[in-house]
Amino acid sequence: MINASALLDAYVDVNLLLALVCVLWFLCRRMLDMAGLAHAVTARLNLLRAVLLAVILSPVFVALLALVSKAGYVAPHHGVNVTDFIVAQYLQGRFEMNASALEGLLGIRSQLAEAAFSPTGRLVLWALAAGTVIFLARLGWSVVKLQRIIADSYVWRRSGRLELRVSDTVAVPFSTRGLRTRIVVLPSGMLAREADLKIALGHELQHLRQGDVEWEMVMELVRPFLFWNPAFYVWRRHVEELRELSCDRQVLSRRGYDVAAYCECLLRVCHDGIRRHRLLSVEMPVVALVRPENRLFGGRSAMLLKRRMMSVIEGRAERHPRLVFAALAVPALALTLFASVAIQKPGDWSQDRIMLSTIVNLERLAAVNGPVPSFGSPGF
Repeated sequence: MINASALLDAYVDVNLLLALVCVLWFLCRRMLDMAGLAHAVTARLNLLRAVLLAVILSPVFVALLALVSKAGYVAPHHGVNVTDFIVAQYLQGRFEMNASALEGLLGIRSQLAEAAFSPTGRLVLWALAAGTVIFLARLGWSVVKLQRIIADSYVWRRSGRLELRVSDTVAVPFSTRGLRTRIVVLPSGMLAREADLKIALGHELQHLRQGDVEWEMVMELVRPFLFWNPAFYVWRRHVEELRELSCDRQVLSRRGYDVAAYCECLLRVCHDGIRRHRLLSVEMPVVALVRPENRLFGGRSAMLLKRRMMSVIEGRAERHPRLVFAALAVPALALTLFASVAIQKPGDWSQDRIMLSTIVNLERLAAVNGPVPSFGSPGF
């Protein structure tokens, strides 16, 4: 049976791993730009999604690996623990540091785990639980609001499980889905603009074709549990940007729309959304043509719109996105799963950690009885 301590460890591991892969992504992105793959937006999008899924499922992977190791099918994986690696590097003289400070640094996680069940720690856990409940309630309210918008709209056309709906209460086209039905909702005012209507339909249908709606729902379901982690919002922002860049390029390559007309459509829809500001005042599990915001973070949406238009104008084709994704995903997923094992708590005391503890005790004796040669000095 899984106890509360194991669940807390898994929760901490997921958040640490997400922060780690977020830092690694910035380095990877710079390397891809230098390698001439700045235009490979679809491959990057799929890579970010695959890595996020690996991060979320990392506790399951670690648990399965532990079971397989316990059964004797594979060798124990204690050697890849990052704590043991740091201690080994210290004992080999690869870096200099006070032994007591190093032991304290490596023991922070254990100290935090013990503090989590103290009165103050319990208060923090209750605050996290309350935040999760609040974000889940917001998600529930957004779903209710979305259902009201769909209920107030009327079916324009229907083809199989796809519904095209027209609404008088929205200003921005968006796509979403039910359990079996995929839905595209269009503003009623757009019916009079045939060119904009074709572009909006092509864009939203491409989102449905790429599975962007399902992935947006996954992000909304994950957010209540990672709401406090800045790495999640950074990751989501990059996913949203790459999603729109990828969709724009796919639509232009498939439909052959005029680039100028496409950009003008984006500007008109954004203007309508800011003027009326009805749809996206509350986050919803939908994918819209644009995300107009005139609130605190409106500059972020404006920057995204600018990047989309620059990408459309540049018109650089993305070649072999699946091949590029496969080439990137194999090492990225392997590194993510390796890191998920490496950040686990160390097991039983190893010889290196016993040696580190001995050095710490010697330093404490030196502080009491007088100076003795420190670790790494010629006289030690």
